[in-house]
Amino acid sequence: MVYSAAAQGRKTVWDGVYTGEQAARGKAAFETNCVGCHGSDLAGLSGPELAGDHFRTKWDFQNVNQLFTEIRTRMPRNNPSTLGDDTYLDLVAYILAANAFPAGAQGLTRDPALLGNILIQKTTGAAPAELPTGTLAQVVGCLSSADNGWALTSATAPVRTENPDASKEEERSALRDRPHGTRTIQLLGVFGSMDSHKGHKMEAKGLLVKDEAGDRLNIASLEMIGPDCRP
Repeated sequence: MVYSAAAQGRKTVWDGVYTGEQAARGKAAFETNCVGCHGSDLAGLSGPELAGDHFRTKWDFQNVNQLFTEIRTRMPRNNPSTLGDDTYLDLVAYILAANAFPAGAQGLTRDPALLGNILIQKTTGAAPAELPTGTLAQVVGCLSSADNGWALTSATAPVRTENPDASKEEERSALRDRPHGTRTIQLLGVFGSMDSHKGHKMEAKGLLVKDEAGDRLNIASLEMIGPDCRP
């Protein structure tokens, strides 16, 4: 199966989404702020690998806004969120360059919707890998009543996420324009009434349970991202 992000109006990191100048600035910022934890080759020391197969697999089919947010809110380890958005964008550009994703004519900009529309894709044209049971995953879909509770219909394929909490507002705004999927995901562990959100576009995060009868998500967070599910 060949996956076409362009057919869904999205970009991938193979489309040249940062500039060489941006990556060069990011390299200088990395050497000043990050090399002690991640190594000069980005292979990881006390911090995780930021370039190589493990990194590309970990972030496969997540988006650039997720990577930007992860770096901005957690790095540098002893003084997070202190470098400024432009520097964090430059660092993301350098990480993309270090993973052999090509540069382009336009740089990354601080727009959550635009960053959220750029997929990190390990292999160009590849379909999203099916995640195994137990993966912390994110799904976007329409909240619908099911036989014994709730489900997301017209749902996207589950993608790996690093954070079980509901996305911040700026990230949710980027999800509102995400195209509908074709899946139905049963939601487990939903407590309280969700009637007021029936038919809304929702983000769900939780532990994935693979099942031949239909995938399920053991809910960690469930948040409205749009008032309706019209295409």
